[in-house]
Amino acid sequence: MLVPQISFADPVADFYKGKTVKVVIGASMGGSYGLFAQFLSRHIPKHLAGAPTVVVQSMPGSGGNKAMNYAFNAGAQDGSMVSMPQMGMVLESLFNPKARFDARKNQYIGRFTNINIVGTVHKRAGMKSWEDAKTKVYNFGTIGRRNVTYLGVAIFNLMAGTKFKVISGYRGTKASYLAKDRGELDLAATSWMTLNVSHAEDLKNGTYIPIFQMSRERQPDLPNVPTITEFGRTKGGKAFVAITASGGDVGRSLMAPPKMPKYLVAAWNKAFAATMADPVFIADVAKRKASLNTLTGAQLSKAVNDVMNLPKADIKGAFEVYTTLLKAKY
Repeated sequence: MLVPQISFADPVADFYKGKTVKVVIGASMGGSYGLFAQFLSRHIPKHLAGAPTVVVQSMPGSGGNKAMNYAFNAGAQDGSMVSMPQMGMVLESLFNPKARFDARKNQYIGRFTNINIVGTVHKRAGMKSWEDAKTKVYNFGTIGRRNVTYLGVAIFNLMAGTKFKVISGYRGTKASYLAKDRGELDLAATSWMTLNVSHAEDLKNGTYIPIFQMSRERQPDLPNVPTITEFGRTKGGKAFVAITASGGDVGRSLMAPPKMPKYLVAAWNKAFAATMADPVFIADVAKRKASLNTLTGAQLSKAVNDVMNLPKADIKGAFEVYTTLLKAKY
């Protein structure tokens, strides 16, 4: 007697089988956004039911807001698109009226690592520390005025008395570093991870000299390099640098758009966690001299909302500082 076999449908596998999923990033492929997006595209398909093809779509522009606006509004919400949030997403949600996204409403999948943005000067400029910029003007290249690469140097000009001349509009940190190597700029900023992956020799031989960092505290690798949180004088200033530095907690993360079905978000949460523990993935990351400092989707969501829900008086004071920085003629 033949016993009929019962088959149980897997809605996740049914959805993803034969599909292509886009990972949207608001940066060029040459930095750490592109690096982690590529890691993800190579390794997560085997952990996600249906094993979809995962591809990376680079969408730079407006300091990362172009991609954020797209992912939140116009991008696919059915599960065929996820994105890596710009680390300044929380600040933009709080302060930028043109931002068409709300960090509270994204569905967070997990974090690869925290990120420390570090400003470095080329040795040809003759600058030994940020103190030198109190008496001499140096050219500092940034992506855009609302981008974290601008905010760090602007905080130093406003709160530490430096005289950096800011040149904005570079299409990604890779472009600003090429401009620095050409002699067009004296300084630029990018993640400490990108510096160690792509410019390790320049750091080792002293061609690039770190002068500030944008973490909450001085990091072990840079104990003698000041962080922006050391310069907030007023309550509003302290709140602003804390909000800015919190972008490092977002770091390089993965999120789903607001209307993506919950069962698919749960599948991505599970697949992301499995990928982060995958020895082959970990070896791939180590091979590229990158590092991991992971959070679950729930932990990342809490980190975001803790900042988004600061007291209104603190946010108001921080906004006044932000407005001053955007209007400044640096």
